[in-house]
Amino acid sequence: MNGENVSVCLLSYNHAATIGEALRTAVEQTDPAAEILVCDDGSTDGTLEILQAAAAADPRIRVLQTPRNLGMAGNANFAVAQATRPFVALLHHDDIHRADMLERWADVMVRYPDVAYVFNAYDEVNSRGVTKLKESFPERMEGPAFLQGRLLRGWGCPVRGTAMIRRSCWDEAGGMREAFGLLADVDLWMRLAARWAVGFVDAPLIRVRHERPEDYPEDYVGLSWRRNRILYEIHAENLRASLPPSLRRGLRRLRQRAAISLDAVKWMGYAFVRRPALLTRADEGATRLEWLPVRGARALAARWARRRSAPPAPETE
Repeated sequence: MNGENVSVCLLSYNHAATIGEALRTAVEQTDPAAEILVCDDGSTDGTLEILQAAAAADPRIRVLQTPRNLGMAGNANFAVAQATRPFVALLHHDDIHRADMLERWADVMVRYPDVAYVFNAYDEVNSRGVTKLKESFPERMEGPAFLQGRLLRGWGCPVRGTAMIRRSCWDEAGGMREAFGLLADVDLWMRLAARWAVGFVDAPLIRVRHERPEDYPEDYVGLSWRRNRILYEIHAENLRASLPPSLRRGLRRLRQRAAISLDAVKWMGYAFVRRPALLTRADEGATRLEWLPVRGARALAARWARRRSAPPAPETE
């Protein structure tokens, strides 16, 4: 059993409806020796009170509070800084954790000392019930090959915000880059993979839920131009950093710019057909990584949508 090597860092913010089950399933593990830290990022909906009640009933749970609302990345950095053990299990407030999750993760970390982090297959709770996410990987992967062959090849990241991370690798990489906000974990998985091996457990150790309160930050809900821009910038930065200057890198970056531009056109087309009001803020997604005509189309679309949504001028006699 490897629980004595594990610090659980459960991040919470305004998820009173789900935090209780997330915490309970993180604590009720087959290897119960883990350090349990729950870090709340300034919740105002009763989440903190639920956590404090759980800690009063179970001395294994330690509740932390950030000094102010830091966002996901800042909350993660704050929580991990308090952790004392060599493996950090980074968890979130709306997931359901299988009882053997920590045991399975830690087993991979122990057997492969060059693995920087280990993730797993997932079940996803959605309107159709529970869907198994089918993507699968080897138990141990060469990190650079995983980065170039998968993480940088598509916009969807197979590693959710949950993983077990080797603390020494976290520290050497500098933790999460807070400038990347809610997608800082995607950037972290890429930077760690560029330098170390990656582990995988081919079992749905986590059931992912997507329940968001109505007043949750809008970047987490639905289409966000700003979130898309940050994702493009993460991909561009990690491609640049992971390949030496060469013709290959130049061609990859050209292909990447084309993919970014086409993805932007896709989302603008979706908004125009399905939700034209979203186009009023389309220029928030503008980036120099896009082709110039795409940036121009963004600006035109945003101006058109703003004029369309503006109230009519009052009639004059």
